[in-house]
Amino acid sequence: MISAVRYVFIHSGEGDATALRKQVVRELKQIDRGVEYDFYEAREPEDALRHVSLYCDLHPELHTCFVSCGDDTLTSAAAAGLMGAGEGKTLAVLDPAGRNSLAKCFEGRDFSSIPLLLTGTATDIDMIRVNNSYAANACTFGLDDLADGDAPSLLQSVSAVLRRSFRSIRITVDGTPLDTGAVLIFTVSNGRYSSGGMLLAPQAANDDGKMDLCVVRNMPPTRLMKILPQLLQGRLADEPASAGDIILRKAKSLLIESAKDITLSADGLRLTGKEFNIRVIPSAVRLVVPAKTNEMQ
Repeated sequence: MISAVRYVFIHSGEGDATALRKQVVRELKQIDRGVEYDFYEAREPEDALRHVSLYCDLHPELHTCFVSCGDDTLTSAAAAGLMGAGEGKTLAVLDPAGRNSLAKCFEGRDFSSIPLLLTGTATDIDMIRVNNSYAANACTFGLDDLADGDAPSLLQSVSAVLRRSFRSIRITVDGTPLDTGAVLIFTVSNGRYSSGGMLLAPQAANDDGKMDLCVVRNMPPTRLMKILPQLLQGRLADEPASAGDIILRKAKSLLIESAKDITLSADGLRLTGKEFNIRVIPSAVRLVVPAKTNEMQ
């Protein structure tokens, strides 16, 4: 049975926002009971964060579910707005295109169906804090060009990674310095998927209070061409031959330091600086997971 919840559907100005609104209204009208809902267009991800936070402050008594109808960046911004919101405030994802990384973590659940969303149940998920920003899925270095636009060729991907190599990066894991040597790529994952649906951390769980760190050391281009497909397909842990080139760790906190400015991607939000404090925030947000088809009443 659908509880008395107000749904706020948050979408960006990109794509066909009118078609999205029509889809939502059409599916809600087909449901045999009244559902209260609003729409909010976030022109920038920060708009979603501010709107959610302000809405929670102005309506503390309302049971509200904020539905992200966008990419990883929009979803993480909406989730960040819910930090500390208290009881009665939840996050959901509407993902007709099947590219949202958070939705992909819940296999067998249909995040494109509004009726299934309305009959879903809330579960706690962790968040990653990167300085003063947040990510629901991952924080990465060296993978930006692989996630932007059309899928690049393997040679283009290797060239892009090598251009971003910084030998001065230092990584401290839970207070212990990590001997990384030169770093080409590192990923800090909360869930299994990130960067628009890439399976970077198949062993990660977004409710275990830990992050999954993967560091790819410097290596010749020919070696990187063999390693990179394994990384993007989530198979590094199954490849013994890559053990000397790859560092895999579980962590609750990380300190990233660099002599030069570097740019990290926190679910698509680009953060530039020389020092990044990264830590997991356990059970930070309540996420509504759609009901299974046979659970609908």
